[in-house]
Amino acid sequence: MPAPIGWTPQAVITARAPEIAELAREATPEIQSMEAELDRREAGGIDASCLRQILRELRWRIQYTADANGIRSALVRLSARAALPAVTDTACPGIWFLQLDTCVDRMLADDFADDADPPRLLDRINDPERLKDYLESLIVSRLEEDGIDRRKELNFATANLVRLILWRRPRSYRWDPRLEAVIRRFVAEWQDPATGFFGADYLIGGQRQRTADLSLTFHMARYLDGAIGYWPQLIDTLFAIRDGRYPNGWLDEIGMTSHNNYDVAVLLQIGWPQMRADQRRQAETALTRLLDWCLTEAVTPQGEIVARASGESLPESYYFTIAFLDIVGYFDPAKRFWGARDFPEAPALRARLEDRLARLPQGDPMVRMAHERLRPAGR
Repeated sequence: MPAPIGWTPQAVITARAPEIAELAREATPEIQSMEAELDRREAGGIDASCLRQILRELRWRIQYTADANGIRSALVRLSARAALPAVTDTACPGIWFLQLDTCVDRMLADDFADDADPPRLLDRINDPERLKDYLESLIVSRLEEDGIDRRKELNFATANLVRLILWRRPRSYRWDPRLEAVIRRFVAEWQDPATGFFGADYLIGGQRQRTADLSLTFHMARYLDGAIGYWPQLIDTLFAIRDGRYPNGWLDEIGMTSHNNYDVAVLLQIGWPQMRADQRRQAETALTRLLDWCLTEAVTPQGEIVARASGESLPESYYFTIAFLDIVGYFDPAKRFWGARDFPEAPALRARLEDRLARLPQGDPMVRMAHERLRPAGR
């Protein structure tokens, strides 16, 4: 059954562990201060990978767990790491699925070199039974039992393992060839025929209830090149959740974000060939609205990103804004699958965005991917 309207896993976690809400309030000023400091470092071309990773762990513990001690420990580690020299900041150990997410874009890169030090991080699931058991353990969260919402781990783990296993990356890693059948079967059985969406399930009062998740659905559709089922239902659901709160809608706590808008645009682009005429009209209206917001609220004519999702790094904010503009064909008329608008100002904005990117840490995978998005066809 679908989860009740207005129900949130965070409310259950807070009811189970009221001190989490107080810890979150106490941590907010430190989180905001650290994010501003990391923005300054990244704007100066300094890598802040480790601090970003600890900050993501802290946010995950606050939003998805009832682990008060884990929150306090992450706060201590964040302060201790922040006191170290910024220039030497690199990725650091942490929660397995968060560590995997930090590493995945580097492992997917064509120039990733791991011959001397293979990524032992992947050994944990490099077996058919272990992979099956791990993925199935994430589908249903039992908040009343353990106070853990597994939705975030489900999102990161599936998005990253689908790519790594199906694309055979890193190239030198010896993946068990039986894993592809396991993960494809898992994805096929996971999709909801009624909504076309993928989502996290919750055991509430002994009853299993399902959510429709924008990010989970985007990842499966994109990384499987659209080879999923129930596209008409998926597009209808996508429009139905437009005004809902992420992850079960398009809007973040601040309203629109380029990250969520990019996810929506990709689903519309992949699903376009299978849409009904009325769905295409809805898609054109929606994309016009999202693009107008991006060009007036998210990025200035000087190429500065001024609207960002909560917790997003500076490189991420540039990547998702640029990726959205790229997927809707703002820079390239050949990619305008949804309409025939012209954007004479696009070349100038592209150049200014390239200038902004040149000031960020060039080794950051998000910066590298943003450069690739801006590169004109044929270059």
